[in-house]
Amino acid sequence: MGYISEVHIAVPKKDEVELDAIMNRLDLLESENECGDNRFYKRNYTQRWQEISKGVTTDKSKDVILYQAGCLKWYEEYKDVQEINSFIEMGEEDGRCIVCVGEDNDVHSDIGDYSDVFNVYMKVELT
Repeated sequence: MGYISEVHIAVPKKDEVELDAIMNRLDLLESENECGDNRFYKRNYTQRWQEISKGVTTDKSKDVILYQAGCLKWYEEYKDVQEINSFIEMGEEDGRCIVCVGEDNDVHSDIGDYSDVFNVYMKVELT
């Protein structure tokens, strides 16, 4: 079976068309906005925060597109993984990021400052 991961990608809205084209060519994008095995679903997200400068608070926001998938084998040697990682790396300064969480709840790879978009933590619940 192999090690499986949850993969979370965020890109600025302006990069949506280009990443969609890559995902569609690699047959990795879910067509019905549902999280399926081996495919990403995507959604719009608006990040909101406040900046304080000289006692003045300003509301800020930025539109991003999230691509999320579970149950993926996300190995660095796979060509599709290399292509998507390369795309994220090329736009890292503009806010592109990716974080991959394995079935053992560890972050095993990341590109960019994913903590600007995603909080990653392990949750313990009673059975």
